[in-house]
Amino acid sequence: MIDYTNRNLPKPGVVLTALFVLILVILGLLPHQAASAQTQTLPVYIVQSGDTLTDIANRFYTTIDAIMSANNRTSADALSIGTRLYIPGLSGMKGILTTEYAPLGASLTSLARRSQTQPAHLAKLNRITSPSELYIGRQIILAFDENASPVETLPSVLAGQSLLEIAAQRRANPWQISENNQLSDPIHALPRDTYFVAADHASAGSLAVPGVKSIEINNLPFRQGNTWVVKVEAEKNMQIAADFDGVKPPFVDLGTGNYVAFGGINALKNPGIYPLTLEFTPSDSGAYRFVQYVVLNSGNFETDQPLQVDPNTIEDSNVINENKVFAELVSPVSNQQFWTGQWIYPAADYDCIRSFFGSRRTYNDDPRLYYHTGLDLGYCYGIDIIAPADGKVVAVMPDQVVRGNTLVIDHGLGVYSVYMHMAKFNVEQGQMVKQGDLIGEIGNTGRSVGPHLHFEIDINGIPVNPLTWLTRVFP
Repeated sequence: MIDYTNRNLPKPGVVLTALFVLILVILGLLPHQAASAQTQTLPVYIVQSGDTLTDIANRFYTTIDAIMSANNRTSADALSIGTRLYIPGLSGMKGILTTEYAPLGASLTSLARRSQTQPAHLAKLNRITSPSELYIGRQIILAFDENASPVETLPSVLAGQSLLEIAAQRRANPWQISENNQLSDPIHALPRDTYFVAADHASAGSLAVPGVKSIEINNLPFRQGNTWVVKVEAEKNMQIAADFDGVKPPFVDLGTGNYVAFGGINALKNPGIYPLTLEFTPSDSGAYRFVQYVVLNSGNFETDQPLQVDPNTIEDSNVINENKVFAELVSPVSNQQFWTGQWIYPAADYDCIRSFFGSRRTYNDDPRLYYHTGLDLGYCYGIDIIAPADGKVVAVMPDQVVRGNTLVIDHGLGVYSVYMHMAKFNVEQGQMVKQGDLIGEIGNTGRSVGPHLHFEIDINGIPVNPLTWLTRVFP
């Protein structure tokens, strides 16, 4: 026992004061340690080109201050590409955060299996309150283990078949497959549900269909006036049909089990949510039908200045009759793809655009609203018109009331290019042309207010934005 009468021993008040000071010192160190420990349980985002802290904060539903605090940053200066940032507000989640567009067949369960996370975490991460909110083309956030192996979609489990059988065919461990797909037992695998397995290269769709290896919807998200493509790898003689709110692009068998369909979206179609239906019919079984909603975004089109033109070129009967002829010209779908690689501008005026696709316009003070079905290239650097891609000339049509001297090229698979208001033709109907071949000269014929080339691309009779074809490769 301590003898407090001994003057050489510390008094109780001194001891308590010293102990209190020591506790404060220790506590002063704890916030930094706690923050460091906390960041170890937060997911990480790797900064990409063009990212700002504002963009990142908005994307992950947080604030700049919260990101700076979680990462011990004192400045919101420009970020370096490759910087790893802890994202606050997602405690309990881990991995590398990425963004992508929700694919066909996506569900919280299939996305969780592919990314090896929990459906509840994905719902929280993406603010999803209902499964119906996973529209095709919606931007979603996923968290992946950066050291995990790539995965691919397993063949569909058929009725009467088990995951044990599929695992045996692949010489894989059925229990490992079950664990990776959040199943307690291989016998719990359901027919036509989507499951994933480790692979050498990632090839993971979210829709398992008997006889179908992969399904891809290209050029997401959907936009007014844009092109969309469905690519399918499947067994031979597979019958495939697609329907996007009444637009039914035909599928073409390219051989070796590859099928493709090109679709166009009317530039006047209202933005919103629309159904996309896909139906697959294998040669030896019944049809598999799948419906999912797709986000259609605005094309953000401009409005042109009112134009004064020859009244004859906007007279209803002339417009209707000419449109009917051209609709028949661009409706056949060739089973052959004539073009390869990137398309090029059909004139030297790539930086001399007079009017963009989709722009709203009026003529002669008429209140009716029209939209521009092509790209107007000005008369700045020359008069030559060249073929943007390989194809077959299917129409050489002089003296059209609206379109003037007009040329049409079939590039295959339902894709056509159209050239209007020309002064001269340098090719004949039925002629095959190569990319870069001279096909004519810029003019001022038809409904025109000055020399220019109206360059148009039609897919199954629907005009689509040519700039898309000039800036990326299809299919």
